Amino acid sequence: MASEVQLSEVLSEFARTMVTDFPIQVILDRLVARIVDVLPISGAGVTLISEGFVPRYVAASSNKALEFEKLQTELDEGPCVAAYRTGEIISVPDLANEVRFERFVERAKLVGLGAVFTIPLIHNDGRMGALDLYRDMPGDLDSGDIAVAQILADVTVAYLLNAQARSDLIEAATRARENALLDPLTKLPNRVLLLERLNQAVLRDARSNKVTAVLFADLDRFKAVNDMYGHATGDQLLVAVAERLTRVLRAGDTLARMSGDEFVVLCVDLDEPAEANVIADRIASAFDQPFLLSDHEILTTTSIGIAFSSTDRHNPEDILHHADMAMYRAKRAGGARYEALEIQMQDQLVRPESLTSDLTMALSNGELQMLYQPIVHTAGGKLFSIDAELRWIHPTRGTINPFVFMPLAEKSDLSDSIGHWALRRACQDSFRWRDSHNKSIPIHVSTSAHQLMSPDFLAILTSVC
Repeated sequence: MASEVQLSEVLSEFARTMVTDFPIQVILDRLVARIVDVLPISGAGVTLISEGFVPRYVAASSNKALEFEKLQTELDEGPCVAAYRTGEIISVPDLANEVRFERFVERAKLVGLGAVFTIPLIHNDGRMGALDLYRDMPGDLDSGDIAVAQILADVTVAYLLNAQARSDLIEAATRARENALLDPLTKLPNRVLLLERLNQAVLRDARSNKVTAVLFADLDRFKAVNDMYGHATGDQLLVAVAERLTRVLRAGDTLARMSGDEFVVLCVDLDEPAEANVIADRIASAFDQPFLLSDHEILTTTSIGIAFSSTDRHNPEDILHHADMAMYRAKRAGGARYEALEIQMQDQLVRPESLTSDLTMALSNGELQMLYQPIVHTAGGKLFSIDAELRWIHPTRGTINPFVFMPLAEKSDLSDSIGHWALRRACQDSFRWRDSHNKSIPIHVSTSAHQLMSPDFLAILTSVC
């Protein structure tokens, strides 16, 4: 029979594990090893059981004991299984005379098992598994040894519950973090996780002289899909796009969904910016074939904007914003294409809130200008018309293209006044050239959709022209 000193040592040892973060498997492995030290047995094993499932945790003091544990799981028969299902201690002092577990006995005798005693692991009304005590030779355990085994089984249950609670807490925290970092529809990384990875990439680039590219892809005419087929079909399309893009990207790339129909691809460790064009081509080609959804076949395209991490002055939010602006430029050019924001141009940009503040003063300070591009016939070089291009000459940032500041103007309700000024200036210059050359030359002026849909647009156009 185990001495009180031996039992006390084992209990003290397991008490110390209560305040550790030992995983369940470690606790079980240590338990079976210590049980062999304090009881007159040749081996011990523990199997945690959930009805209908393969055991997740199995521990044994030796390879032979592990074989006995696995044999009972394989056969779904034996003292361990019986103790778990009945909640009662199972004693088999002489395996040769045992008739309850025919298949288990037949195979266990072949590898030298003489006796087995099983203590169920019980918590309140719930059963967790069983503790097996093996002997090479037949022979009973006295009541004192069984009592010690019961104490060790009860202690094991307590520590397993504690370890399981820790494990459940960690898993819950992990799931919560995943839910906070993944898009619920596509299961892709969301904006938060993308910015985390982009920040890590920027830091690596500063040390490795590599380039990180951000490709901001927006589906063309996605609103029409929702309007025509419904939002459920629109969601199916977004999931299909996510799956197809995942297949065409490199192993180290990150595909994220920002919101709506906006996807972002993070490409790291590029040797030069031009490599991003190859990836953009692959993304664009992914839309060559229609998407076969449950009830519809939809063919769509995407507009892509590309920005880069060139220096450590570019924080993740800036790079993402620059890629968004480049995407907007691709949209304005007709869509189904990609535009790259050159690194030199990125270096001239500032955060949008600062730029918006400056834009409110641009008109009154005379910082807006119209540049004109002649359009000529290829045969003979005859002037056909003129394209008018709006530019903002910022006092400290230099020349800023409209694809950079017009989205900000539209968000801050400045687009109508800027568009009005551009129309008036283009008409004034047209009249001046007509008076100088006695000839009218058509001028093409880009107008935002917001201004074109304004109920005052016709009156404004009449007043300036």
